[in-house]
Amino acid sequence: MSRIPIEVKYRSRIDHADTRGLRAFVEKVVYNAPFGILVTLDDEPGTDDPRIVSIPLATLLMMR
Repeated sequence: MSRIPIEVKYRSRIDHADTRGLRAFVEKVVYNAPFGILVTLDDEPGTDDPRIVSIPLATLLMMR
């Protein structure tokens, strides 16, 4: 069973240190997480790590 971690960083500026917990979760083999989701304020990418998908809160709330 794999898990998809979700972290909310609802702010205008996110740097690499802000994603430390999400990256640590994805790196642990026991969780078998193929990627992580970072919920942000803006459409700007939160990190350049390809294992982390950044998505604005407004877009996440429109999903169904």
